[in-house]
Amino acid sequence: MSNKVIWFDGSNVFVARKGKTTNNKISDGTALVQTYTFSYEQWHLATTSKGFGIKAFFALDKSNCLDCPFSLGNGNGGCYTHKFQQYTGFLALLRSIKSEDLSPFNDLKFKQLLKMSTGCYVRFGTYGEPSLIAPNVIAAIVAVAKSWTGYTHQWQKPWAKEHGKYFMASVHNQAEANEAQDKAYRSFIASQDNSENAVSCPASKEAGYKSNCAKCALCSGTLGKGTKDIKILEH
Repeated sequence: MSNKVIWFDGSNVFVARKGKTTNNKISDGTALVQTYTFSYEQWHLATTSKGFGIKAFFALDKSNCLDCPFSLGNGNGGCYTHKFQQYTGFLALLRSIKSEDLSPFNDLKFKQLLKMSTGCYVRFGTYGEPSLIAPNVIAAIVAVAKSWTGYTHQWQKPWAKEHGKYFMASVHNQAEANEAQDKAYRSFIASQDNSENAVSCPASKEAGYKSNCAKCALCSGTLGKGTKDIKILEH
């Protein structure tokens, strides 16, 4: 069975990959499935050029990160993924994708994706905006997954309404969390001062790294575990 499912839709390249991570805040070493959304421009740059630099790569994130405030193409570029280690990993992943892999989503890819996700922790949006994945595909994945997490900055958009079942609204203060609640979203708050009415992320430094994302899975929308908002000190 392949450990990677790739599809092309609109201006973006979607990847779901099964494997292990060395980040013990995410998993204890057990294999997990992670999803990535890259722009076609990022794939084309990675596979046709060298020596372009980290800023040139992340500046091409307008279609896959949309209006996220931490996007480099549309925001201030402060995303936690904009680090050299993640950047080199993204380049390696993109360079493993051939042009013939960039075909639309179909039944075969759907079956492969579900088989790969069955009984696993699924981390939606390891890079890129996970709400660009169709809600029916997400629903099918979470139905077979052991646990999942996901976050979206698109929670205010009418087209992203369904994703509140599966993902947390990425917000930055109590006022935004209250607004997200009105839109049927639970929130993950990147807090400046830890004052918000929410549970501290168990995988955070301030909570003493009591758990990891795969085991905790509180950040799983309204259909997943937990009912309260989650917060973490911005880092």
